[in-house]
Amino acid sequence: MMSKAKILFVVADFFQGGAERYAYEIDKALNKEKYQISILCLNAKQNPNPNWNRYYDKKHSELGTEIIYFDDFSVKPQKSIVTRIVRKFSKNYRPAHYKKDRLVAFLSGYDLIHWMGEYTFYKDLPDFIVRKSFINSMSARFQNPDIYKGFDFRYPYNFISSFSGNEYDYEFSQFENIKHRFFPLVLSADRKENHWKFEDSSIKKIGIFTRLDKYKPLDPFFYSFQLLLERIPNCELHIFGNGNPETEGMNRYIRNLNLTDKVFFRGHQQNIVETALNEHLDLSWFQGYNNDRPAGYAGFDICSTGTPLICWDFFEASKKEMNPVYPHYKSLTLFVNKSIEILSNPEMAKALSQSQFEDVKNRDVYKNIHTLEQIYDEELQKI
Repeated sequence: MMSKAKILFVVADFFQGGAERYAYEIDKALNKEKYQISILCLNAKQNPNPNWNRYYDKKHSELGTEIIYFDDFSVKPQKSIVTRIVRKFSKNYRPAHYKKDRLVAFLSGYDLIHWMGEYTFYKDLPDFIVRKSFINSMSARFQNPDIYKGFDFRYPYNFISSFSGNEYDYEFSQFENIKHRFFPLVLSADRKENHWKFEDSSIKKIGIFTRLDKYKPLDPFFYSFQLLLERIPNCELHIFGNGNPETEGMNRYIRNLNLTDKVFFRGHQQNIVETALNEHLDLSWFQGYNNDRPAGYAGFDICSTGTPLICWDFFEASKKEMNPVYPHYKSLTLFVNKSIEILSNPEMAKALSQSQFEDVKNRDVYKNIHTLEQIYDEELQKI
């Protein structure tokens, strides 16, 4: 019997973020007869951040995956690592100091290392470690132009991302010689039927699922919602997600646009799918990317319930052709018009709901995991 390949995932933590979700979906689907998965968490075993509850640590443990925390490699107090994680999109974060020799010795024991997020990658590791590393881009330059600060743009890194075409050209334009593999955001798409129904309710409820953060701006949605109310006054906007709307500057827009009685911040939701279904949302708004798809897991989760979704496109250089499955807009007028169409036209709403529900099935992790396994195997053959 052949020995299993030892794969190490490196994650920032086990909170309910996109990269953490991605690591779990992959761990769940990989062939455990071929791969032995372990996870290095770049935070302490004792969670030092009381504002965020860990979630995926238990999920990974249920799969039998070994979890190693960063305590043995840390030099400075864990505050520096917490800052690295919580402010992973910040232009000003600095990598934590660590015991390099001890970390290198640890990493040497693995056949491949899969860094879940470009912000998790340590840039001063020896070449023999970097050569067996995959760096998975989990954020994007349109959110933060400096996310690759500190990388050697001449080095032939192995990158994995869901970027292709003009997205790839923009994202990796600073690099001269990388090797890139495409792998999409995947999830468990196991819902067999679309149970969402168009309802002619007295109050039309629009939902947004996002972390409240300046790197996930909501101002286009607030402006759109004010315009929408002029034509459909019986609407409410419900925003689900962790964060403080006052400190993140959201409430300023709400007050200035006189929307205080129509916009509700509902806080973190343990299960997005259950919330969307229980709330009976008529429509969902989401951050979009490149006239193509929702920019994150929450958008696909919403579509898996059948709730129709439209996007505001935050990508600066979007391709001209729009993916009709996920309508994208940069015009307030067009965005509002499409919203009204979905809120008032049962046939259009049902058609969009079904097309998105079917599309999410194509992202099922069990249908796509063979692609990642092939990527792993190609590198393992070089060892």
